Amino acid sequence: MKFSKSFQLGVKTYGDAHKLIVKHKLWGYVLLPGLINVILFALIFWAGYHFSGKITNWVFDFFGLTGNQSSWYSFLFSAMRFVLRFFLQFLFIYAYLYVYKFIVLIIMSPILALLSEKADNLITRTKYPFSLKQLIKDIFRGISIVLRNMLIELLYVIALFFVGFIPIIGFFTPLALFVISMYFYGFSMIDYNSERYRYSIHQSVHFVRKNKGFAIANGMIFYGLLLVPILGLLIAPTYAVVAATIGFDNIRNASNSITKK
Repeated sequence: MKFSKSFQLGVKTYGDAHKLIVKHKLWGYVLLPGLINVILFALIFWAGYHFSGKITNWVFDFFGLTGNQSSWYSFLFSAMRFVLRFFLQFLFIYAYLYVYKFIVLIIMSPILALLSEKADNLITRTKYPFSLKQLIKDIFRGISIVLRNMLIELLYVIALFFVGFIPIIGFFTPLALFVISMYFYGFSMIDYNSERYRYSIHQSVHFVRKNKGFAIANGMIFYGLLLVPILGLLIAPTYAVVAATIGFDNIRNASNSITKK
């Protein structure tokens, strides 16, 4: 599938996901991962607020900086404290968004896998018998995929960090980092389907690479929803998984029809 068509499919499936969730009243599936997501975000936010203050105090104490001096110095001191604390809080939130797809999605993996299966059942009318042994295998397989993606993305980040110092080319580094991150967000959502259809890791990687536009679009909207206060945190994981399931089914159907011809 061409990149542009694949990307359009990734965008369109979010609307289809909303219709499916509303039609079949899947709000229970939406609520649990959503609440987990909100709780984890709240913990990260609290940690950022709490520890940024402690780290700021430690830095200023270490350098012997105090605000008990002239009025202009006291103003500068307060401004420096505010900037440092704000930067540290931002760093915590950025770290959360960066590790989200690697750590948080592992925690929610069993729930999101079941949601993907439920959505697939509603779309294809295929029933999948529950197997604890298979579920455990799928969870470990999912973890191995996450660790693989984390390592590869980290290598890209390191490489692009140095590319960023190259004149002109380095200007596009933030965009490249954004696209790569969105790709791996989408990869995480699509892989639940690969697990269910018993794709090997190699086959899963091949599928996502072949449909990278779909993966990037899924990841971009997922990331955009995460930035919406409260509501986005509640619905982002489930909408992304259902959208990925719908798109995965569309791509497989299209591929099968071409093969039959």
